[in-house]
Amino acid sequence: MTFFVIIFCLLVFILLIFLDFKMGRYNHIRHARTIIPPETKGNYRLFKNGSPLFEQLFQDISDASVQVDVYFFLVEKDYITGNFLNVLKNKAREGVPVRFMVDRLGGHKVTKEMRKELEDAGVDFQFAEKPGFPYFFYRLNRRNHRKVTVVDGKYAYVGGFNIGKNYMGESSTFGNWRDYHIRLTGPIVEDLHRVFLDDWYLATGIEEQPLPSTSEGRHRIQMIATDGVGLEEEFVRMIQSAEKEVLIGSPYFIPTKTLMDSFLRVLKKGIHVKILIPMKSDHPFVKEAALPYLKSLHEHGATIRFFDAGFYHSKMIIIDESFADIGTANFDRRSLFLNKEVNTYIYEKGFIRDLRETYLEDFNDGYPFDEHWWKIRSVGTKIREKIAVLLRPFL
Repeated sequence: MTFFVIIFCLLVFILLIFLDFKMGRYNHIRHARTIIPPETKGNYRLFKNGSPLFEQLFQDISDASVQVDVYFFLVEKDYITGNFLNVLKNKAREGVPVRFMVDRLGGHKVTKEMRKELEDAGVDFQFAEKPGFPYFFYRLNRRNHRKVTVVDGKYAYVGGFNIGKNYMGESSTFGNWRDYHIRLTGPIVEDLHRVFLDDWYLATGIEEQPLPSTSEGRHRIQMIATDGVGLEEEFVRMIQSAEKEVLIGSPYFIPTKTLMDSFLRVLKKGIHVKILIPMKSDHPFVKEAALPYLKSLHEHGATIRFFDAGFYHSKMIIIDESFADIGTANFDRRSLFLNKEVNTYIYEKGFIRDLRETYLEDFNDGYPFDEHWWKIRSVGTKIREKIAVLLRPFL
């Protein structure tokens, strides 16, 4: 009798979670806050390593005189984070308004003591996307994955780096860390500030306007901030616009059927498709979830490689040497349907040419995904592939 009661309770629990997700998704779609301002102008500088990025970011914040607004998805508890928080605290003590926000789950290492030190120094700290009722399990999975910093309305930063020593290549597990982050000036800064302020409004109820841009930009650029809605269509549009090549770099590769169909169509036209993902994974099952898709694309002519010189965390798409997408969105279901993300669309050919060369250096040094690799993969990998099929919507 006890056994049947346990089974019944388990089934009821599963049903409740299912309903929670279905109703949560419905509510999410109804209230999604996608931000797509028109194309504008900007200047940009690419960072692919953490040390120069943090050096420039910390310096810009230290030099701020008007306002500092910072959002990161994830903050580690180590000396780099300590240095970063000290920069924020010192600036706030000077009387410059400083706001710092982090995702509630990604910022779980931000302790009460750390928050108190920030607030005592004058930093306005907030958590974003706090799980709660209704739709608790859905909201637990729905994260704000953005990384946006705006300084004085003059500089903006966006990309894949979070805060911590891992992102400087000091991880004992991964070693070298490859990522892309860009520093922007010009009118595009105002658009990115609007994204931060929208997230700040959701966390605090305080509504503000972005600081006006203080400089002109030379190059075409557009920003898109998605909210678990619309990103799939953007990726499809990019892929289908290709005439020569599609280059993709992502730490995770778990496309939908719609995206796979888009890849297969361009491959059938003879368009070159290259995909670079990490050899090592930083989350369970994400690599195994990617493998069936990679095998299918390989069989249809795509060239796929594993980055094995550390960890590859870049989020990048290049189309025909004329368009580049750099931002926070991964090529996976979480970014497509759950997370808040922000990406930048760049059209300046000189920048794209340099970015393409940087990508191809990593790609050409990577380990090839081919029939030999597929045949020798371990039994454990094959088992995890089967499990990963069930977990795809959450990966």
